[in-house]
Amino acid sequence: MGTLTKSSAPHVPPMSLRVGKATAKTAKAAPAWSLRVARTLGGENAVDLLIRQHRQIRLGFLKAALPGPWRSRNFHQLMRLLAVHEAAEEAHVHPVARRALRQGRELAARRRHEEKAAKELLIALWRTGPDGRGYLRRLNEARRMITQHAAREEREEFKALRQAVSVPRLRMLGAEVKLTQAYAPTRPHRWVNNEATNKLAAPVLGPVDRALDAVRDRTAP
Repeated sequence: MGTLTKSSAPHVPPMSLRVGKATAKTAKAAPAWSLRVARTLGGENAVDLLIRQHRQIRLGFLKAALPGPWRSRNFHQLMRLLAVHEAAEEAHVHPVARRALRQGRELAARRRHEEKAAKELLIALWRTGPDGRGYLRRLNEARRMITQHAAREEREEFKALRQAVSVPRLRMLGAEVKLTQAYAPTRPHRWVNNEATNKLAAPVLGPVDRALDAVRDRTAP
């Protein structure tokens, strides 16, 4: 049997070079995969998505105050939007801000404190209902607190996220927000107020709330 000469021996690159090439290949593939997922879910920047929902929430408060046969439907649509919006912010957006921004820990803590106080008002509003005594007063209290909270989010947190986080990551975060909102609870729950409890509540309370919503919608006059 002949021996392999230097010219006939198969070329095997050094281990460090092979690992480096594999790592580079993986690094290039990950953003493309993230963008494909984001495009599948609409590819909307998380900040743009949440600001658009803030506008919908402000309009929702106005519609929920109107008298007439549509008040109950408008009220429940508003409560659902508020619930899924806050769930996504608490589960994904504030944690990203906490890690990515220079004063992220302090900002995220302030937003969570505000959201916890707002949730107490929303629970009282939910229990009152659109036909209950004191409904408009409680609705207006919640509107003031939540619109002020949303304005601070946009001014302090969202603006900083645009500068600190890449566009592909914000698009992927938008996809995470949409997925969370598709399964999140649709009414306020007092103990669901941070990243961990929101992620635990989605597969448990989410289906329960949505089943109750379906029963209410079927029996509504």
